[in-house]
Amino acid sequence: MMINLREKILAHGVSNLKDEELLAVIIGNGTKQNSVLDLSQKIICQSGLNLSLEQLMSFNGIGVAQACKVMAALELGSRKVQNDTLSEKVVSVDEIGQHLINKIGNAPQEKLVAVYLNNSYHVIDEKIIFIGTVDQATVHPRDILREAVQISATQLIIVHNHPNGSSVFSQNDQEFSLRLKKGCQLIGINFIDHLIVTKKTYSSLKTLNLI
Repeated sequence: MMINLREKILAHGVSNLKDEELLAVIIGNGTKQNSVLDLSQKIICQSGLNLSLEQLMSFNGIGVAQACKVMAALELGSRKVQNDTLSEKVVSVDEIGQHLINKIGNAPQEKLVAVYLNNSYHVIDEKIIFIGTVDQATVHPRDILREAVQISATQLIIVHNHPNGSSVFSQNDQEFSLRLKKGCQLIGINFIDHLIVTKKTYSSLKTLNLI
């Protein structure tokens, strides 16, 4: 089994492996009752890889060393995603939405990210402005606009995630967006959109005609 998976990687690249095959490569060995691929499928089916070290070790065939390897691989993947940026790229709203789905869609807390662009839609910077519930009491448009002025951004998109999986904008989301839009107008910045991202999709306040 492991030889076949390694040959598949050599021939087609690691990106062509299924989730359970990637996990099988990390785990390395199965048990007498279950092959490594069967064991990997069982783990993914029951947990979706949202588990702790102790939970991993509760599966028959997963010892301390294997559990540590899996957790280390997951953490490395998470850090890579967090370090990925759109800096200096020309992007569309859809590309920003897809990028932030990958970056904060799975976050357990709400994160508000501001994406700053120039007139040519080149990304100047993207920055996490706030972690927590996005409302008028905890985050203010000036926190976003201060950074825009400092880096001479002329266009702005903000994105935040909903950990509960809902892509519906709340009243707080709409009110905050309208306040931010007014602030942008005062200093000559084009407020392009406010997106909500979940694990798999995003929604646009502009598309819904809410700003």
